[in-house]
Amino acid sequence: MPKPNTHYFEVRIKIGGYANLVSDPEKLRLKMPVWTPGSYLVREFSRNVLDLDAELSPSGKKADSYKVSKNEWIIETERSPEIEIFYKVYAFELTVDTSYLDNLHAIINGGSVFVYVEGMENIEGVLDIIPFSEWKEVSTGLKKVSKDDFEFVFPNYDILIDSPIEIGNQKVHSFDVGGKKYEVSIFSQIMFDQASFVNDLRKIVETTVKVFQDVPYDKYLFLVDLMNDNSFGGLEHLNSTHCIAPVLRLDPPQEYHHLLSLFSHEFFHAWNVKRMRPRGLGPFDYSKETYTKSLWIAEGVTSYYDDLLIRGSGIYTISEYLESFSYNVSLMKTLPGARMQSAEEASFDSWIKHYRQNENSPNTILSYYTQGSVIGWMLDMEIRKSSGLSKTLDDAMRKTYRETFVAEGRGFSDEEFERNCVEVAGSDSIKEIFRQRVSGRTDMDYDKYLGYSALKLMPKKVEPRAGFLGVRLREESGKGLVSTVLSASSAETAGLSGNDEIVALNGIRMDKSRLSYYLPNRKPGELVSLTATRQGALIQLEARLTEKPTLEYRVAKKDEASEEERRFFQSWLGADWSAEIKYEDYKQSPSKTNLLEYV
Repeated sequence: MPKPNTHYFEVRIKIGGYANLVSDPEKLRLKMPVWTPGSYLVREFSRNVLDLDAELSPSGKKADSYKVSKNEWIIETERSPEIEIFYKVYAFELTVDTSYLDNLHAIINGGSVFVYVEGMENIEGVLDIIPFSEWKEVSTGLKKVSKDDFEFVFPNYDILIDSPIEIGNQKVHSFDVGGKKYEVSIFSQIMFDQASFVNDLRKIVETTVKVFQDVPYDKYLFLVDLMNDNSFGGLEHLNSTHCIAPVLRLDPPQEYHHLLSLFSHEFFHAWNVKRMRPRGLGPFDYSKETYTKSLWIAEGVTSYYDDLLIRGSGIYTISEYLESFSYNVSLMKTLPGARMQSAEEASFDSWIKHYRQNENSPNTILSYYTQGSVIGWMLDMEIRKSSGLSKTLDDAMRKTYRETFVAEGRGFSDEEFERNCVEVAGSDSIKEIFRQRVSGRTDMDYDKYLGYSALKLMPKKVEPRAGFLGVRLREESGKGLVSTVLSASSAETAGLSGNDEIVALNGIRMDKSRLSYYLPNRKPGELVSLTATRQGALIQLEARLTEKPTLEYRVAKKDEASEEERRFFQSWLGADWSAEIKYEDYKQSPSKTNLLEYV
């Protein structure tokens, strides 16, 4: 990477000892993945490869090489003892799924940079990184060959691309928990209290390792990029995670505490997914999609734990935890997609629906993250209830982890996870959750499970009767554009569509802010005249407003609680039932999107 401002990585690969490993030693087949584990979208990484050439060694003769598919190349070896491959990779996409290079730092996501030789995927190799001359740090979960250089060893290709790399002048912190070493590599152009942040990560680690009661790594790395824009995301790896987040979310405390759930989520994956995995998730074929119906467990149950562990770490207040919890339940109760897609269906179709959403998606799908988070909570509540608070979902997770990964090094089946939940609970009542919401599309009775702790759902806001059109809006260049039209809403009946611009209501010029003010101040049943544009053409529509339904909920206490309900509250939330639940509204980060802002 001698010229980081060009955004090109320069890659050289030396290949030897291939004769007895590949199907045709005269024609090496090189491949580049089309996707990366943990992110279920075909990304076509080979589109960024430039000028792939090969050379025979030691002769130095240029080898014939040619492309045979979108992500495959053939190298004519002439049975030379060693082949050298040269190519460039354009890297200027700052996400946790891709690679990035500029004059400040570099991020390598191996699947988007390194090709592999078909037949040699399980061969050990050495990675030699030559940083830009002004950079002094290389952070990765790979093992160093020696202390004084940037050479790293990898046992196979899977591990190579499962070990993201940050290169630059990032600050590196470290701490120990239970005899295991943890490093936190932080890239940020903004000064902030890094010591306090690292200490919060330590709290998360200390709480999380108690769930599985086994630590399957010697060293774990948090790669943290805190950016000045709204970039956000995290991706799990075997002994590391790479997280990108807006630096603006470090304040206020409520926003920062919620941000920490990103790191909690990805760290929990060190067990759930990277070791305890659904059968469909490994071994991988990097050339095509891999399918599973259990992403609701892999990602969704992890989403339940990410907030729960922040609460268990003493970082979240009870109110902050329940605020985040209530949002997920609100999505399940409000969005039509929850009744059009089960958790298993959402998992299986992630490749074509979750990562490829359009204006109609809220009506037809609901994320396996959201569904699995709420299902995980229901399973936890039912296990606690059926076992008399002697067991929790932790026990079912540990049982699955030990019986599959630890004992046999294999993935679990869908039926196996359900059976373990039933056995831990000691009750068939668990099966109803699987039937109704995992494989079914039932609108669940969430108050039933909240009632175990003498809690209930209440509308987030008690509003006077307000007019409701049934659209979610966005603003572009001062225009009020329709992002989504809710199914069965007055907007749908009137003929509005996603991406329409609402120019005027009742002859009054509109933008997003004026629409958001004007519509709720109309009366239910009122007929309004809409002027809109679609694909450059003006259209006139009429819509009869309905009454705005409850879209968002919050958890509240019932008037009183029995002794059993108080014990349940303590078991789940780690506090006495008398603890105050007091929600604080605050200005949220612009990087966060409220999916329930309909008018």
